[in-house]
Amino acid sequence: MEKYTTFILKFKKPLFALLALLMVFSIIGIFKIKLNTDFSLFSTNNSVYEQRIQQEEALYGNLNEIVIMVEHSSFDQQTITDLNAIQNAIAATTNVISVQGDAPDTLMIGGTPTSILSVDPSVLESYYAQFGEFSPLVKDGSTYYSVFSVFISDAFNKDNLHAIENTLNDYSYQNYISGDLYNQTKITDYILRILLILPPLAILLILAVFRWQIGAIKPTLMSVLPAAIGSVWTLGLIGWLGNQVSILTAVVPIFIIVIGSADGLHFVSHFQDSKIEGFSNKDALTKTLKIVGIPMIVTTLTSMAGFLSLLSMSTDATTDLAIFATVGIFLAGVATWYVLPLLLTNNINVLPKHRREKKVDLSKYLRVLWGYKAYVIILLIIGLSVIMIPKINHEFNMLMIYKNSTIVAQNAEKIQEVNGGSIPIYVSVSLDGSPITVSAMDEINQLATDLSALPEVAKVVNPYALLTIIYDMNATGAIPNDTVLNLLYTNVSSDPNSPINNLISTSGDAVRLLVFPSDLKNETLGTIETSAVAANANASVTGIQYLMRDLNVNISGMQFRSILLAIGVVLLMMIITLKNLKVAFSSILPIIVTVVALYGFLGITGISLNITTVIIFSITIGVGIDYAVHFSGVYRYFLKEGSTKHEAVEKAYVNSSRPIIANALGISIGLSILMFSPLTIHFNVAVLMWVSMIVSVLVTLTLLPTIFRHEKKV
Repeated sequence: MEKYTTFILKFKKPLFALLALLMVFSIIGIFKIKLNTDFSLFSTNNSVYEQRIQQEEALYGNLNEIVIMVEHSSFDQQTITDLNAIQNAIAATTNVISVQGDAPDTLMIGGTPTSILSVDPSVLESYYAQFGEFSPLVKDGSTYYSVFSVFISDAFNKDNLHAIENTLNDYSYQNYISGDLYNQTKITDYILRILLILPPLAILLILAVFRWQIGAIKPTLMSVLPAAIGSVWTLGLIGWLGNQVSILTAVVPIFIIVIGSADGLHFVSHFQDSKIEGFSNKDALTKTLKIVGIPMIVTTLTSMAGFLSLLSMSTDATTDLAIFATVGIFLAGVATWYVLPLLLTNNINVLPKHRREKKVDLSKYLRVLWGYKAYVIILLIIGLSVIMIPKINHEFNMLMIYKNSTIVAQNAEKIQEVNGGSIPIYVSVSLDGSPITVSAMDEINQLATDLSALPEVAKVVNPYALLTIIYDMNATGAIPNDTVLNLLYTNVSSDPNSPINNLISTSGDAVRLLVFPSDLKNETLGTIETSAVAANANASVTGIQYLMRDLNVNISGMQFRSILLAIGVVLLMMIITLKNLKVAFSSILPIIVTVVALYGFLGITGISLNITTVIIFSITIGVGIDYAVHFSGVYRYFLKEGSTKHEAVEKAYVNSSRPIIANALGISIGLSILMFSPLTIHFNVAVLMWVSMIVSVLVTLTLLPTIFRHEKKV
């Protein structure tokens, strides 16, 4: 360690110059970052439902659509004029292909193209009433809702969405927007808010906690600086490599700042203690590195191992998170070894301004729990958790991502209420012959009838129902033969904007139904799929919701493998580092207890076990073990210095409990900033992190001292 300190002193100026270049390079890279809002990230790799979506896009084309619902209290001439202006303005928006609604420029009335502005409102209302579920005008009590289906290109982006929102806001009508593409596009605003606002706030919260423990602002700033630099380096690298940031990886900078600050806190705390003892800067650095150097390396590696364990889960979202976070934690570790010694070789005053007894000494309260009390507490935690684990909720869908207070959730709820559904699933049927036959129509109609009878189904959109409605306008009875059906289909499909073109594929001999489920629960989706296949052996079901359901079904198994992998790697690192099997196995116990406690907490609270909450388990293993590493590492250091077991435990507790508690508080409070995220998934991460840190610190600072004091040989 002395050689490293000498190296830093010798090459101080070149190292400062290199640091400046790295920061400039990284900041440029940050402006190159692209965003990924595709919800397919939440599906398992090679999901059969994703393959079906791709097959349907090949048959029917991309059904890129958002639904806009405009509420109005009357349906008079002025309202129709406004609706016509709204529909034309939306249609003129960049990357909008077409708009279907109740206010086009012309309508076919009695077989004659007629300007909609010349049609009497009562006649127009009666006209739309004939179309049933296909009607773009819905009346609910005394309130009217105009429904616009907006078909968009793959290039549709947040700027285009903002243009549509501005168009709607130019009028006094209440409006609602929903749909898969809307939800995904709207995520862009939330990701930007998370990236720009939450990381700086997280830094401020951590600084407040560390300042309370360290007692001076300069060393507090330096303890967080390496993690902040590591975060900037990581984002810059992501930008330069052309990778994309999703709603899951948007929190990576916060993870890096919060988790990476642990080593900085331990480094500065021990350096501060050495300076208080009267050591010079060089000697204080050397002593600090001797005490915490190896533990810092191990904690960096264990944190990386925790995130890398997510690679065992076969989803793109967790793969990106695992790689980005691992790289970030590594860079934060590098910055701690590089930046802090570089700064502390200068005459920076790190001493607290004044020495005073803290009114609240948390370590004192934990100290009284040594002995049998520690075992009792652990047994209670494990016992309660085991009882609650069977109650864990596995529900997770697109709308659960958003808080109820967000416009996305509110819009979806309203459209679900009025339109019978806001997010459809697709039931596709491969036919033995042409879909434009009466026999094919009867087959699909029967399937639609069977599905509509299910309590799990709110509404079914059947393309043959539209053809039947049009036929009933001009004749009576059922469609008599294939010839008449072909004439109807040719007439309706001649309009390239007709929804029937996205529901019937004459080239692929296939038809699909849009099915609006009553809710998006796993059981509901499972029942619809089972019923569809039972009603028609050639039917298959897919949709974004099924991608996420597929993940819900497989998440437990994937997570268990991830946890075993993380614990195995961390244990191996502990054995190699501590060179003592008993101490290594003892050090892993707090993490095992914490993981069990997290499962129990999920069962108690009803927070779902999903792709986002799974992250906390990996963080817990990778970060929570840091406390055991620091305690065990300091304990072993004092043993080598000649202390007895009891003396080593006492000294290790005095030297490590303060930074361990401060770090746990810093991580918990730092990640609490996620509670201000508009996304529920981030709020749950913050809550679970509090549980994780409390349990891991409690067990580490009570169980390990108890075990080490009674070890016969260490």
